[in-house]
Amino acid sequence: MLHDINLLPWREEKRQQYKQRFYGMVVLGVLFAAFLQWCGSLYIDHLKSEQQARNQQLQAYIAKLDKQLVNLKEIEAKHKSILTRLRLVESLQNERNKTTDFMNLMPELVPEGVYVDKIKMSGREVEMAGVSDSTARLATMLDNFENSTWLADVEMHSIISGKVLFGKKFQSFKLSFRFDDQPVEVANEANKVAKKGAQ
Repeated sequence: MLHDINLLPWREEKRQQYKQRFYGMVVLGVLFAAFLQWCGSLYIDHLKSEQQARNQQLQAYIAKLDKQLVNLKEIEAKHKSILTRLRLVESLQNERNKTTDFMNLMPELVPEGVYVDKIKMSGREVEMAGVSDSTARLATMLDNFENSTWLADVEMHSIISGKVLFGKKFQSFKLSFRFDDQPVEVANEANKVAKKGAQ
């Protein structure tokens, strides 16, 4: 009867050691890969948490800016309201000044013997009616109005003679003109300067 006799037992031992080392390396590789994956997932979670924190900061900053924008809109609306009031006050002041300037100018232009009994102002347009004791005085007044730098578009609408007041005969008249806030020459110069500046 024949028996198998291994004359070199160290080869079998080497083979077993190689298998054990191979299996050990496979297990270590799997463990190392799992560790790397775990580390990667931790890093990704860290990045996600940082990004979420940034998003929250941005949302808070956007909400703050939106609130400031609402406040700015309210301030702008108040500013517009104040400007509107200022323009209204300025226009009223200009109207008052215009009336005062006009009433100060009239004694210089209306000669003696001419009596104004009605003045109607509509913005810059003025209608005037009254009586005069002679045609010459009306002609003098008309010349004064036409030569005045404060008045423009002077037009005599009617002269009716034969009106009796206080036992005397008078001539009634109606005329119209435009009253400027500043002399015509000054306004023309201002317009020229503005046109040159625009060019």
